[in-house]
Amino acid sequence: MAERRRERIAAIVVTYNRKILLLRCLEALLGQSRRLDAIYIIDNDSTDGTCEALRDRGMITPNGTRTEEAHEQVTTVEPPSLKSGCVEIHYVKMPENTGGAGGFHEGMKRSAAAGFDWLWLMDDDLLPSCDALEALVARKDILTKTSTRPFLLNCTVLSQDHADGDTLAFPLQEITRKGHPRLGVYHWRLSDVTDKVRDGVYRWACPFNGTLVPARALGEIGLPNKEFFIRGDEKDFLWRAAGRLELYTVVDSKAYHPRPRVDAFDWKQYYHIRNMLVVNGHFNFRWLRNLKLIVLSLALGLRHGRRGTALVVRAIADGLSGRLGRREQVHTWLDIS
Repeated sequence: MAERRRERIAAIVVTYNRKILLLRCLEALLGQSRRLDAIYIIDNDSTDGTCEALRDRGMITPNGTRTEEAHEQVTTVEPPSLKSGCVEIHYVKMPENTGGAGGFHEGMKRSAAAGFDWLWLMDDDLLPSCDALEALVARKDILTKTSTRPFLLNCTVLSQDHADGDTLAFPLQEITRKGHPRLGVYHWRLSDVTDKVRDGVYRWACPFNGTLVPARALGEIGLPNKEFFIRGDEKDFLWRAAGRLELYTVVDSKAYHPRPRVDAFDWKQYYHIRNMLVVNGHFNFRWLRNLKLIVLSLALGLRHGRRGTALVVRAIADGLSGRLGRREQVHTWLDIS
């Protein structure tokens, strides 16, 4: 019997003006105990010297050409921690900032077209542990033999701001018997879902944070919607995937991420409110979810004066009408950043 082909895995990292975090993430990826076959760096037109930093470390080759289209260059590097094997570095410089949504759209499109079997998705501020991919692949191999449906896998994303190894960076939502997220019920500690873990997995995921996606499934669920720009694109992708794939968080696969600030109010709130009003159409109790979001958003906007209220009202209007895309004018409505 012929030996089964080793499946090829490409990591996709989206970055914008965070070269220090990007280099830290890349170091962790090159140090994985299960070697990656490729890393796609989607640079959203960074202006902080990201390209130069990568070039100085031999991860990309010198190229001063700037074009109106996304430009890709490939370099092969040999991770120092591995005895054999090389990793392809695909550096894609976008002609403009397309946000996380546009970055993942581009990276997944390119890596799937290149023939990679699995795509490992993350932002530049994720720090996977050295055996994170190995644990995902081990669970993948088990589930391939036992699962009746295709699936995606997620790392368990712990807060890098807490040393207890239990606090999550992003909450895992409580799931009903029918597999729907329970309205308003979230778990912020890994120990809170221990009794719901079966065969090493929790049956939900937190996409684009160490998410391993089968490339063959993209034909059915599609690519991330780049019109979201930022915020909500991961939940939109999750819900399209949930109708066709099993969703699993692998508890033995650990990654670390800063815990999001809950007190921040800036132009990004526009995209969060607008996009979640669109995404909630996939959820159960969508009208109740949207009503809750609108009330809380208006209260938040009112606390930040006339400009804050105007930003929230515009987000609500655009969300309810389904008007997506990048809205450059809202980026300058607030004096705070």
